[in-house]
Amino acid sequence: MLMNSTIATAILLLVLGIGGVFSTGAATSAIPALFGIVLLGLGVAIERSPTPRRFEWIAALVGLLGFLAPVANLARIIGQTGLIINAAVFANIVMLGTCGLYLLVWLWEQRTGERLRIR
Repeated sequence: MLMNSTIATAILLLVLGIGGVFSTGAATSAIPALFGIVLLGLGVAIERSPTPRRFEWIAALVGLLGFLAPVANLARIIGQTGLIINAAVFANIVMLGTCGLYLLVWLWEQRTGERLRIR
Protein backbone atom coordinates (compact mmCIF):
# COMPACT_ATOMS: atom_id res chain seq x y z
CA MET A 1 0.00 0.00 0.00
CA LEU A 2 1.33 3.41 -0.94
CA MET A 3 0.43 6.56 0.93
CA ASN A 4 1.48 10.16 0.62
CA SER A 5 3.44 12.05 3.25
CA THR A 6 0.31 13.86 4.45
CA ILE A 7 -1.46 10.60 5.28
CA ALA A 8 1.67 9.20 6.95
CA THR A 9 1.97 12.31 9.12
CA ALA A 10 -1.74 12.10 9.96
CA ILE A 11 -1.35 8.50 11.14
CA LEU A 12 1.59 9.44 13.37
CA LEU A 13 -0.37 12.31 14.92
CA LEU A 14 -3.44 10.11 15.41
CA VAL A 15 -1.34 7.49 17.22
CA LEU A 16 0.26 10.21 19.38
CA GLY A 17 -3.10 11.74 20.30
CA ILE A 18 -4.94 8.49 20.96
CA GLY A 19 -1.99 7.08 22.89
CA GLY A 20 -1.84 10.26 24.96
CA VAL A 21 -5.52 10.02 25.87
CA PHE A 22 -5.17 6.38 26.91
CA SER A 23 -1.99 6.97 28.90
CA THR A 24 -2.95 10.20 30.70
CA GLY A 25 -6.72 10.43 30.49
CA ALA A 26 -6.45 14.14 29.75
CA ALA A 27 -8.72 15.49 27.03
CA THR A 28 -6.02 17.89 25.84
CA SER A 29 -3.90 14.87 24.91
CA ALA A 30 -6.21 14.45 21.91
CA ILE A 31 -5.02 17.67 20.27
CA PRO A 32 -2.45 15.90 18.03
CA ALA A 33 -5.22 13.51 16.95
CA LEU A 34 -7.35 16.47 15.86
CA PHE A 35 -4.51 17.69 13.64
CA GLY A 36 -4.19 14.10 12.42
CA ILE A 37 -7.86 13.89 11.44
CA VAL A 38 -7.62 17.12 9.45
CA LEU A 39 -4.42 16.00 7.72
CA LEU A 40 -5.91 12.59 6.98
CA GLY A 41 -8.86 14.22 5.22
CA LEU A 42 -6.54 16.48 3.28
CA GLY A 43 -4.28 13.55 2.38
CA VAL A 44 -7.23 11.65 0.96
CA ALA A 45 -8.30 14.79 -0.94
CA ILE A 46 -4.76 15.12 -2.34
CA GLU A 47 -4.91 11.52 -3.59
CA ARG A 48 -8.38 11.77 -5.13
CA SER A 49 -8.42 15.30 -6.52
CA PRO A 50 -7.51 16.01 -10.13
CA THR A 51 -5.96 19.27 -8.89
CA PRO A 52 -4.28 18.40 -5.58
CA ARG A 53 -2.21 21.61 -5.34
CA ARG A 54 -4.67 23.59 -3.22
CA PHE A 55 -5.11 20.69 -0.79
CA GLU A 56 -1.32 20.39 -0.51
CA TRP A 57 -1.08 24.06 0.45
CA ILE A 58 -3.88 23.74 3.02
CA ALA A 59 -2.17 20.66 4.47
CA ALA A 60 1.09 22.61 4.70
CA LEU A 61 -0.74 25.36 6.58
CA VAL A 62 -2.15 22.78 9.02
CA GLY A 63 1.37 21.34 9.37
CA LEU A 64 2.72 24.83 10.10
CA LEU A 65 0.06 25.34 12.78
CA GLY A 66 0.94 21.92 14.15
CA PHE A 67 4.55 23.09 14.37
CA LEU A 68 3.89 26.53 15.88
CA ALA A 69 1.35 25.44 18.52
CA PRO A 70 3.82 23.17 20.37
CA VAL A 71 6.53 25.82 20.13
CA ALA A 72 4.28 28.32 21.91
CA ASN A 73 3.09 25.72 24.40
CA LEU A 74 6.63 24.57 25.19
CA ALA A 75 7.75 28.18 25.68
CA ARG A 76 4.88 28.67 28.14
CA ILE A 77 5.59 25.42 30.01
CA ILE A 78 9.34 26.04 30.22
CA GLY A 79 8.71 29.60 31.40
CA GLN A 80 6.46 28.39 34.20
CA THR A 81 8.13 25.23 35.46
CA GLY A 82 11.40 24.81 33.59
CA LEU A 83 12.14 21.88 31.34
CA ILE A 84 10.66 18.94 33.18
CA ILE A 85 9.85 16.07 30.84
CA ASN A 86 6.33 14.81 31.46
CA ALA A 87 3.63 13.47 29.13
CA ALA A 88 2.58 16.93 27.94
CA VAL A 89 6.12 18.05 27.15
CA PHE A 90 6.87 14.74 25.43
CA ALA A 91 3.73 15.00 23.27
CA ASN A 92 4.55 18.60 22.35
CA ILE A 93 8.10 17.69 21.35
CA VAL A 94 6.94 14.72 19.25
CA MET A 95 4.22 16.81 17.56
CA LEU A 96 6.73 19.59 16.89
CA GLY A 97 9.17 17.12 15.34
CA THR A 98 6.52 15.31 13.30
CA CYS A 99 5.04 18.49 11.86
CA GLY A 100 8.49 19.99 11.31
CA LEU A 101 9.59 16.91 9.37
CA TYR A 102 6.34 17.00 7.39
CA LEU A 103 7.01 20.62 6.42
CA LEU A 104 10.55 19.73 5.31
CA VAL A 105 9.22 16.87 3.17
CA TRP A 106 6.52 19.16 1.76
CA LEU A 107 9.12 21.78 0.83
CA TRP A 108 11.23 19.09 -0.83
CA GLU A 109 8.19 17.87 -2.77
CA GLN A 110 7.40 21.42 -3.90
CA ARG A 111 10.99 22.04 -4.98
CA THR A 112 11.50 18.78 -6.89
CA GLY A 113 7.94 18.30 -8.16
CA GLU A 114 7.91 14.72 -6.88
CA ARG A 115 5.62 13.24 -4.27
CA LEU A 116 7.08 11.09 -1.57
CA ARG A 117 5.43 7.68 -1.49
CA ILE A 118 5.64 5.58 1.64
CA ARG A 119 5.22 1.82 1.47
